[in-house]
Amino acid sequence: MKKISMFIGMLSILAIVSCKKKEEAPQPSETTIEVNTPAPEVEENADGTSVSVGTEGVDVSTKNGANETNINVGGGDAKVEVKK
Repeated sequence: MKKISMFIGMLSILAIVSCKKKEEAPQPSETTIEVNTPAPEVEENADGTSVSVGTEGVDVSTKNGANETNINVGGGDAKVEVKK
């Protein structure tokens, strides 16, 4: 008799727990955000010298009018390029 009443008690607890109303998380509303950003300006290669040092080596670029010189040193290799 104890086993039957214990079994009925367990079934009633399971029924109560399974029928419990579940709370649903609120769903986000559908909103559209439009952001107007200006297009990035194209930067022209102005005359001057730029030096870049990184883990891959050194890069030196010089431009003076139509003349352009690029020097790349890295990884044990050296490369010099001169355009006129």
